[in-house]
Amino acid sequence: MSFSNRSRSVLPFKAMQMMAAANALEEAGRRVIHLEVGQPDFSAPECVRRKALEVVQAGRMGYSNAEGLPELREAIASFYQQRFGIEIPSRRVLITAGASGALALLIPLLTDPGEGWLLPDPGYPSYRHFVSAYGCEPQALRLRAENEFQPSSCQIEQHWKSNTRALVLASPSNPAGTQIDESLARDLIEVVRHRGGHVVADEIYQGVNPDGQPLPTTLSHANDAFIVNSFSKYFGMTGWRLGWMVVPESAVDPLIRLAQNLFICPSVVAQAAAVAAFSPEAIAEADARSTELNRKRALMINGLLDIGFDVPARPEGAFYVFARLPESMPNAEVFCQRALEEVGVAVTPGTDFGEYRTERYVRLSCAQPETLLLEAIERLRVLVE
Repeated sequence: MSFSNRSRSVLPFKAMQMMAAANALEEAGRRVIHLEVGQPDFSAPECVRRKALEVVQAGRMGYSNAEGLPELREAIASFYQQRFGIEIPSRRVLITAGASGALALLIPLLTDPGEGWLLPDPGYPSYRHFVSAYGCEPQALRLRAENEFQPSSCQIEQHWKSNTRALVLASPSNPAGTQIDESLARDLIEVVRHRGGHVVADEIYQGVNPDGQPLPTTLSHANDAFIVNSFSKYFGMTGWRLGWMVVPESAVDPLIRLAQNLFICPSVVAQAAAVAAFSPEAIAEADARSTELNRKRALMINGLLDIGFDVPARPEGAFYVFARLPESMPNAEVFCQRALEEVGVAVTPGTDFGEYRTERYVRLSCAQPETLLLEAIERLRVLVE
């Protein structure tokens, strides 16, 4: 059978491939430590789980509006007011099927086939595959460790093409966990505005940061930016497949039309339960977990440095370490295969996140119990030595 060029442009998600290979080894009786996927080792806050049971038992499982339940949109708007001091009408908040669902709506909203998106390299791999799948052009911003794997305003100017329409900013970023400081964010936004483009800010790790305090949101500098967020990371609700967008007023109605046709609506059980995620109880639980993840990240960095890895850009958020391999080790893809097969540690090769100098990097997730992180370091020590 013959399939489209678009489908062939979407390459495998290597983190998911590594997870599948690790799962196969476990089914064969091997014990594997999973550091490959971006999944917290905790589940949704207890009050969210209780609310989900109540919703199911009450039979409240019919469709919602495509833009989401009003009470959840209002809870998110109140969250921005309480945490950031930003007033947002709840109409500007749209609920999506995860952050991926938000990207699947924003690309056709902002661009036609053949138009371009400036994307971080290294960066979250699905950015470029979403863009390609819609017939648009992924345009790589080559990011360097000495710049914390974040772009500069000069880079945006240099790489902006006649067909470029949008820029994706990620803070904290994946895979490096670094953030964009506020002065740089303002500069980047001004460059894009001058070019007549759009800023899409990926803030799904916004709450997972070193001191448990909220990192700035791009909304503080750009009321016309498109903000993408998710319940997966900070709230630990990965399998619930729920996210949200904050968008300019003029974008609300066209996005609702797209959502009606592409998704009908996000999971209503997940939406109704997620209202409880903004209760004081759940926020306190999420913040405590963020502090715990910070401790684990520091433990992982110190352990990797001790066995010969380098971490040239120290993460300021998220729960990853993007580490450069010791010079004695082979390239990242070979190393990851050997780490899995020889010592039972699943990690993701840097080449999953782009092509610019990524072949000597691996990404390790720190969202596992500390005992497993320490054991993983010792297993990797055996491989390195």
